[in-house]
Amino acid sequence: MMGCMKPKVCHKSGDILTSEEAGRYALVPFDPSNPDESNDLKKNNTVYSYTKKCFEEVSTLDFSRTYDIVEPATTPSSSLPIMTFVMVHGGGASRQMFQQHAKILAEKKGHRSILLDLPGHGTLADTKLTLDSCAETVKSVTGFYTLDKLKDRFGGAVMMDCGQNVGPDCSWKASAGLWFLKLLSKNMSNAGLMSTFKDVTAKSPADWKLVESTFGAGMFFDSAVDQVHVLHSVKPADHIPNLDFPILFFNGSEDYRDSEDKWLSLCKVREGSSLKVFEGGDHFFCHDSRFVFEMLDMMDKFAKDRIAA
Repeated sequence: MMGCMKPKVCHKSGDILTSEEAGRYALVPFDPSNPDESNDLKKNNTVYSYTKKCFEEVSTLDFSRTYDIVEPATTPSSSLPIMTFVMVHGGGASRQMFQQHAKILAEKKGHRSILLDLPGHGTLADTKLTLDSCAETVKSVTGFYTLDKLKDRFGGAVMMDCGQNVGPDCSWKASAGLWFLKLLSKNMSNAGLMSTFKDVTAKSPADWKLVESTFGAGMFFDSAVDQVHVLHSVKPADHIPNLDFPILFFNGSEDYRDSEDKWLSLCKVREGSSLKVFEGGDHFFCHDSRFVFEMLDMMDKFAKDRIAA
């Protein structure tokens, strides 16, 4: 007796999906008319697949451009000039990751933000991800390497989730984690990896706009092998001492943090550099409502201190 598998169809159009589409273009739908419930990952957690066209239409990410500029609607009452934050997302995500943070910094704090998609992610998903392509793409910023390469353009840096050394001199534990990510990426589709990542995130205390900022935009793990290569090729200790500005480090206490004190000690500009560990926070602390507004307050103060210096 023989059977046949039911073809996968696009969640929006109903069109039959190719195997590439079914594995690549996937997200958790976000309903802007009901944001609270739609952002609740415990209730809204089904990953659906789409055609490329429908994926770009449904995604919370605007595919008509590769970057966003979020700035105050009116000129701040303060005499201080506007600070511009260049926000760069984490691996597998997109510029949508910090969209809501940027809106608060603009509306409540009077700061401008530029949000970029890195190569291999978001609207640049088909662009090869390398250290140099990150530096060259819209003057983007990714970690210590590019901060060093473009250091004359910046007056300070805020580094999140950078407590663990994953460079060539990293611990065996970090190396094993990178090896496992590389293995998963070679054996799972983007949709499969996204579902796995979603299940991990669902166990986290993070609860702030997760679907709107991450899962509703779609995730981009097709370049995961390149991500591992980039992460593992940089020695932060070779670059931090070259930076002529202070660095504000944010980490969650439950995240991997084997090098955060070392990174802080290597800062060339010690005055203004500091480390904040959010107690009870994990790798997703920047989307944890317990910490988001304190984090943004600290970024605001850091920015104003840099302007006044």
